[in-house]
Amino acid sequence: MKNVIFATIALALICTAGAVAQDQHQDHDQQASSHHDKKTTVRGYVRKDGDNYVVEDDRDKSRYRVQNTEAIREHEGHHVQVNGRLHEDDRSLEVNKVKRLKDDDHHDH
Repeated sequence: MKNVIFATIALALICTAGAVAQDQHQDHDQQASSHHDKKTTVRGYVRKDGDNYVVEDDRDKSRYRVQNTEAIREHEGHHVQVNGRLHEDDRSLEVNKVKRLKDDDHHDH
């Protein structure tokens, strides 16, 4: 009987240690990826590029691939201001808010 109790406790400790280690690894991965992201605002035109949508920045004509295409699809061809999170590792945007601009709001810098 003592062996069964001891084996049960040992198994519980091993499982707990493994779960804690895995959770710490996931937290580290999330922190590492968040260091490559930053909030940004881009003004430009929404373009279709193959299967992806991109926002072409008015300032320097840089193109940012949009990760969540459903947020931008209806604005294809329009001049917009996009608020979102820039993922610097692959220069993609996760769009939070889209505001359609009038054509006279187009400012080249």
